[in-house]
Amino acid sequence: MFDSPAEAAQALRAYFDPPRVELVVKALVPAIVLEPRSGLKMVLGGTRLGGTPDAPAGFVWPRPPAPADPEEIAKRGNEYAAREMRDHMALGLPYAFVAQIDLAEAAGLGDGASGIPTEGRLLFFYDYAVGPWETGTRPARVIWDRTPATDLTSLSMPEDLAAAATKERAARDAIAAQFPDREGESNKGVEKGTVYGAPGRAMFLRQTLRLPHPAALEINALPSDLAVAARGGSGSNDAEDFHTAYEEALEAHLDGYSGDAWRRNQLLGAPMPEQDDPRYDAVVVSEFGKQYLSREEWDTRRADILRKAEDWVLLLQVDLGNWMQERFVEGTVYFVIRKDDLAKRRFEQVVAVYQQT
Repeated sequence: MFDSPAEAAQALRAYFDPPRVELVVKALVPAIVLEPRSGLKMVLGGTRLGGTPDAPAGFVWPRPPAPADPEEIAKRGNEYAAREMRDHMALGLPYAFVAQIDLAEAAGLGDGASGIPTEGRLLFFYDYAVGPWETGTRPARVIWDRTPATDLTSLSMPEDLAAAATKERAARDAIAAQFPDREGESNKGVEKGTVYGAPGRAMFLRQTLRLPHPAALEINALPSDLAVAARGGSGSNDAEDFHTAYEEALEAHLDGYSGDAWRRNQLLGAPMPEQDDPRYDAVVVSEFGKQYLSREEWDTRRADILRKAEDWVLLLQVDLGNWMQERFVEGTVYFVIRKDDLAKRRFEQVVAVYQQT
C-alpha cells in the first residue's frame, strides 16, 4: 500500500528498472482499507467490522430467503459440512452482520470513494454458514441506510442468531479446553467470533494506492506483455524476472498474505483474489445460472465472461479470519455489484463470492 505515487515510485525502484517503475506506478489502483487504530472507539453510525449495526427504530434485521433446493446446496460440501448446512438452513436464521461503512467518512477521502453514496451507511450482511458453498445474491444483503445519526440506535442480535452463536462458542471452548496447546500465545484472550457474528471493532477508513493483483482485471492497466508476465505467462527469462519482481513487490508492501490480515479488508478498488477474480464467479452465477462451469464451458464462454466481468466492481472484501479474530479461519468474502446497479443504488443485486486457497 502506498500513500502517493511518489512514495510508490521510490519503493518500487527496489524491484524494477526506471521505465518499468513508471509503468507500474501508472497501474496502481486507488482503494480504501479498513484500518484498526489504537484508541479508536465505536460511535453511532461509525465505520466498523463486526458487532451489530446502528439503525433506526423499527429496523428489521434481514434474513436470507429460503433456498429453492436446500439439499442441492448442502450436497456441495463434504458430509460434515452438508450436515451443518442442513441444520443451519432449517433454522432460517438471520444473516451474520459483517460491516458498517460510514459513507460521509468515505466521501471525505475524495476520488477513492467515487461511485458510492455520500450520505448514510452501507450495512453488509452475509450468510457465512452457507456462503462458502453458494455464490449469488441470496447469501448476502447490503442495505443503504440514510437515517441521520441522531436517530440511530445500536441494535442487539436477534435472539435466535445470538443463541446459535452462544452454542457455537460453547463447542469451540470445549475443543480449546481439550487441546490447550492448539492456540498460539498471541491469540489467547482475544475475543473471537462465530459464523453468526464477530466482535465489534471500530475502523478508520484510509485511502491508499495498491498494486493490482495479477489475477484481478486491473492488472491489464499494465502493457499487455507485462500483464501476461505478472500473471506468470510467456515463459521468457525477462518475463520470469518481471513476474518474480512483481510477486516480491506485492508481498513486501503487504498487498498479499505476508502482512497483517486487516490490510485485506477493503472498500472499492481492485479485489485481491485468493483464486481468480471474483467478478468471473459473479458473471457465471448471474448470467448462466450456475455455480460453476466445466472446463469445456469455460473455454467456450471465456471471451464473454471476461467481457461481462468488466461490468462489475468490488464493493467490499473482508478477510473472514480477521473479521472473526480467529487465526484458524480462512477465506475472503467479496461483495461485488454491477456498475449499473451501483449507479442506480440497487444494492439488493450485490453478489457474494467466497474464496479460499
